[in-house]
Amino acid sequence: MLLTLALLGIITLVLWRLLADDENNLDALPGPPRHPIIGCALEFLKISPRGLFLKMRQYKEDYGDRYVIKMMKRRILHLSNEKDIEVVLSHSRNIKKSKPYTFLEAWLGTGLLLSSGAKWHRRRKILTPTFHFNILRSFAVVMKERSQHLVEKLKGVEGSEVNLLPVISDYTLFTICETAMGTQLDADKSSKTVEYKTAILEIGNLLLGRLTRVWLHNEYLFRKFPIGRRFEDCLKKVHSFADDVIMERKKNWKPGQSEVTEDDVLIGEKKRYAMLDLLLEAEAKGEIDLEGIREEVNTFMFEGHDTTAMAIVLGLMLIADHEEVQDCIYEECQKVLGDSDRTPSMSELADMKYLEAVIKETLRLYPSVPFIAREITEDFMLDDLPVKKGSEVSIHIYDLHRQPHLFPEPDAFKPDRFYSGAPMHPYAFVPFSAGPRNCIGQRFAMLEMKFVISAICRNFRLSPKEKGYRPALLADMLIRPEGPVYVKFNRR
Repeated sequence: MLLTLALLGIITLVLWRLLADDENNLDALPGPPRHPIIGCALEFLKISPRGLFLKMRQYKEDYGDRYVIKMMKRRILHLSNEKDIEVVLSHSRNIKKSKPYTFLEAWLGTGLLLSSGAKWHRRRKILTPTFHFNILRSFAVVMKERSQHLVEKLKGVEGSEVNLLPVISDYTLFTICETAMGTQLDADKSSKTVEYKTAILEIGNLLLGRLTRVWLHNEYLFRKFPIGRRFEDCLKKVHSFADDVIMERKKNWKPGQSEVTEDDVLIGEKKRYAMLDLLLEAEAKGEIDLEGIREEVNTFMFEGHDTTAMAIVLGLMLIADHEEVQDCIYEECQKVLGDSDRTPSMSELADMKYLEAVIKETLRLYPSVPFIAREITEDFMLDDLPVKKGSEVSIHIYDLHRQPHLFPEPDAFKPDRFYSGAPMHPYAFVPFSAGPRNCIGQRFAMLEMKFVISAICRNFRLSPKEKGYRPALLADMLIRPEGPVYVKFNRR
């Protein structure tokens, strides 16, 4: 009898927590139809990644720059206006990532990407020196070599249509692995290395599969399905490989050897450093433990691989489709480097202002992370709209970058928008986010993209498989084309 009463009490409590709903000012905003209890949940049942991307674009058309999606008791405020986005991104305390990001915790732990509060502030402070100018100079040594290897690889397929993503993903994965861990994936043909590369690529696909299947959001159910078991297998391989590299480098590492001077990277360019060396230095000072090192190495691998690959792929697609842009990039390279076939220095890349404008215009049209989301931990005001603690805010960078009042002819590829130096709202262009939680690796990413795109455009004339082609896009944590992107490379 007591057991029955206890069970009924638990069921009653669960139902009450499920059904009880406080009044919320966000409910006055427009949005898709909200049914009792379930809200808009039926709108997303069995939706495909492509369907979800299109639905989000349609909601923007139907409901404007502010709308709310209600899922059970969750209220998700969607924003695509630069003034609203400035309020959210510049907030110094509402920096907690929302629920979908927790799917990454099994892989990344609570490193810089996923942590919040005091832990996030500590990690940000530790890692900021990692992207000091002199450290980037040492990373540039790797980027130079990798871009040269990529050019040689493309010479081997000259004249044929190349599916860009596999080729460019290899390039960014090898680059990030060498700069993060000091390990050359392509030089090591051991089974563990091959497994690591394969597992890194597969994890992204598995996370996408989970994100678009609501019933897999529950951790227990996810682990019971084949997709969850496959994810666990991939994690074991990734973590095992990273741990082996960390421990091996730790054995041979000595305090003080991570200090980088300008001479280290200018004289013969022999000395090179990995992010891992700098984390070991922090461990020696008691600023981070071994688990923290693992979190940050894995985080850097995730954030610095796929994001940059997508930007380069879509950038090359746009450049191939616009001969006049190619000519301007090539002429700028010739102006800075002359007829020399050497790779440019960091200062010479900084002089390539048109190339930078091309990359920025690519990131405007195709921001690598098209949507970011926050869980609100402290009430705040959005103009006259109170946003309560516990709400979620989704920032649509993709739609922000296509606001006609900010960027006339928003779907057109026009690098001159950024080359002219015309002033714009500070939160109109945020491909690396903005405010206190902006991307710590944005200078690294821009440097890598400059190296590879300048190297390709100096050596090849690019042409598209189909003039004017633009890929269908998928809803994901990163921007992704639905199908392959092909470009033909012909030597100059």
